Amino acid sequence: MKQPIHLTGSSALLLMLALGACNAGERHVPALNDVNTQLAFSCAYEKDRLPALDPEADQLYRHARWLRRNNIIQQDPMVHPVMERLYRIATAYGHYQANLDLREMIGRGTAMSADPVKETLDLTEDLIRRGIPGGYYDMGRYLEAGYGVRQDPALANRYYRKAADLGSPEAQYLVGDKLTWMKASNPVPFAIGWQMMKCAGEQGHAKAAIEYGVHAQGSKNNGDAIQAFIQASKAGDQMGPSYLGTAFGQPTHDGFWKYSDLGFKPDPERVRRYDLIGTVLNNYTWANPKVPELDSIVPLPPAPLPPWDGKIQWLRDFEANVPPPLPPEQRIRELAAAKALDPETGRPDPKAQAAQKAQAAQRAAQDAAAPPTPDALPIGTLCGSGETCPQSVHVNGLPSAPYRELIDAQ
Repeated sequence: MKQPIHLTGSSALLLMLALGACNAGERHVPALNDVNTQLAFSCAYEKDRLPALDPEADQLYRHARWLRRNNIIQQDPMVHPVMERLYRIATAYGHYQANLDLREMIGRGTAMSADPVKETLDLTEDLIRRGIPGGYYDMGRYLEAGYGVRQDPALANRYYRKAADLGSPEAQYLVGDKLTWMKASNPVPFAIGWQMMKCAGEQGHAKAAIEYGVHAQGSKNNGDAIQAFIQASKAGDQMGPSYLGTAFGQPTHDGFWKYSDLGFKPDPERVRRYDLIGTVLNNYTWANPKVPELDSIVPLPPAPLPPWDGKIQWLRDFEANVPPPLPPEQRIRELAAAKALDPETGRPDPKAQAAQKAQAAQRAAQDAAAPPTPDALPIGTLCGSGETCPQSVHVNGLPSAPYRELIDAQ
């Protein structure tokens, strides 16, 4: 899994490094006393906790990501405000991935913010309120570093564990890594750590998949090792096809990198295909390549190999470089205005925010002053001829049509 793209640990860590030196008033963070402090772990997937994305917000996000990818090398600062605008509007419509990228831009200083610490924590707490696992993981990072909150490693661990239990693959890897360092001298946490690694790998956490695969291979569990290396390959880690390729190589005397026994017979064509895939993943690591179609390129034996022209779909799309479609500009401005954002920049518009608050207060006052609605009468209540039925007075603030008189059938 892991598309929809989850909140990535590497981005969160980069954000922490960028912001760690900042000083700010400490914000209170809930203690998460309901977190399961027992070691027992049940694998949960992040995708089961993620809300559906607003289609227009997702268009804005995907276009911003395309701009970002095309600006990695040249780092043109003129692109940053365009990205920020799209990320901000998408975030206002609940796009959790845009939320993360916006926080990363704020941390780098490439997005304007009146109060970077406050805005970063506000955005993170919004994810937590909505039950999104990555919000807990990121708050754990802030607690660990003392960014805008009191530094508290113990509480950070509770947030990491909460995120892992909810399905965050980053948290599952982080907690699992800590537990597996306990080694076999602590068999219970050691085993649970590998359960977390396996769960994270199944969701597309490439590093977790590689580490679990090596562990499984060392434990003579070839089936799990093969699946883990496949998961890592699909997620874009060049080590995945490297391990798989060596498994189809010829036994030699010069080490593991030429041959790894996973129970397969030598197959030069499979080795060639894995090598080609690994080369692409290695050459384009900076662009986050993926190979979801791996099984159709190199199916495991005994399935025969289908024809293949040597290219993965990700590379075709990358070379085509087609910009993801955007809503019309007028629609983007409408989306911004509806959330009290400046249509030009996507940043909060104080005047529009004040107007929205005033309108909300006025509606609340009107609702409070409105006469109470009569209690509903039981179904089947009859009104006599010529009488006004007690619930025929108003509907949506307008007089309703009078009920028809009830006439005896006989």
